[in-house]
Amino acid sequence: MLDVLYSMVGVMVAAGYLPQIIKLIKATLPCYDVSIMSWSMWAYTSSISLLYALFEQKTLDLAFVGVNSVNMICIASIICITLYKRRKYKIPPILPTQPVETYETVQNDVQTATEYAAP
Repeated sequence: MLDVLYSMVGVMVAAGYLPQIIKLIKATLPCYDVSIMSWSMWAYTSSISLLYALFEQKTLDLAFVGVNSVNMICIASIICITLYKRRKYKIPPILPTQPVETYETVQNDVQTATEYAAP
């Protein structure tokens, strides 16, 4: 019974990642709100699980390999799409055209204006 339930996890994993993948594909922005660091860590843990399933288990468990393969493919897709969107829709840095006012310059301007406004 548990074997059947576990074999369905691969389908559930793909169904869980699919909305995120579709949203990223449709995005017309550089997707800076997606954390590449987090997804990379999940890719690392997923790849370790896949390598364990392939090389360390005494018998090859196809359900375990399948679930980890689907997981790894989905995570890699999210990372690749995000990096592609960041490159495609790269926003150039906004450079100030005038010097940026500091707190001190604003305070000096207020003090000067107050002195001239006094009767």
